[in-house]
Amino acid sequence: MKVLRFSILFLLIFCNIIANSQTYTSYVEVDTVFQTQDTLDWSLVFYTPQKSFAKLSLTRPDTTKDKNIVMSVPAAFTAQDLKHIVGDVVSNGVLYRNNTDKENGYCLLYRDTIIIDYLNTTSLSAKTKAIKNKGAYFQQMLLLKDGDTVECLIFRKQKPTFRRCIAVRNEQIVIVESVSRLTFEDFANALKLSGIKDAIYLDMGTWSEGFIRNKEGEYTTIGNLRANTKHQTNWLNFVAPKRKQTQTL
Repeated sequence: MKVLRFSILFLLIFCNIIANSQTYTSYVEVDTVFQTQDTLDWSLVFYTPQKSFAKLSLTRPDTTKDKNIVMSVPAAFTAQDLKHIVGDVVSNGVLYRNNTDKENGYCLLYRDTIIIDYLNTTSLSAKTKAIKNKGAYFQQMLLLKDGDTVECLIFRKQKPTFRRCIAVRNEQIVIVESVSRLTFEDFANALKLSGIKDAIYLDMGTWSEGFIRNKEGEYTTIGNLRANTKHQTNWLNFVAPKRKQTQTL
C-alpha cells in the first residue's frame, strides 16, 4: 500500500512539473524590423498571433486570469464623451450602431479571414458577414490599400506619436507598432516599405495599452502611453481555441 501511495504521489508531482514547464501552441511571435529610406530610419515591431482567432470585446479583458487570450489591443476610437465607440462595430456577431466621425475604412475578422477596405464599398456586406460568422468588425482610418498609402486629413497636423495598426504580412494577420514617434504618413510609408499591402489603424496615442503572451504563457504589457486606457471602450483580442476536455484520474 505504501509503495502504491508513493507511486501515485510521484506521478502527480511529475505531471505538475510537466504542466508548469509546457509551452503553449497559441502565443504571439515578436519580430522587430529596422528600415532606412533616404535619411529616415524606422523601426517597427511585428506581433504575429499564432493559432488564435480575433474577437472584438466591449469589456476590458482580464488577461491575468483568462489564459486563452494571447493578445489584446485597442481597436476603434472612443468618442469624446468617453462612453461610446466611434463607428459601427460587430462583437461576437452582434451589431452595435454608433456615429462615424472621419473614419474611412473598416476591418472584418472571422475565423482565418481578414478584410480591410474602404467604408463606401463593401462595408454593409462586411457587417453582414461579421454577424453571420459571429466575427468582429470595426471602423478606423486606412493606412494602406492595395499597396498605396491613404491620405488621412484628421492626423495631418498632429505631432509624431507612437502608432499601431492591424495588417497582413506573409498571409498572416499581424499587429504592427512603431518603436519611435512617427507621423501618420511616415508610419504608412514604413508599412509600405516592409511589403504590406493593406493596413488599418488601431487606437493608439494615450490609449495604447495592450498585452501579449509568449510560448511559456507569460504576459507582457505593450504600449508606451496609457493615460486614457481606463476610458477605452473596445479591445481586439486574439483567443486560443478552446481545449478539448480530457478525463483525469
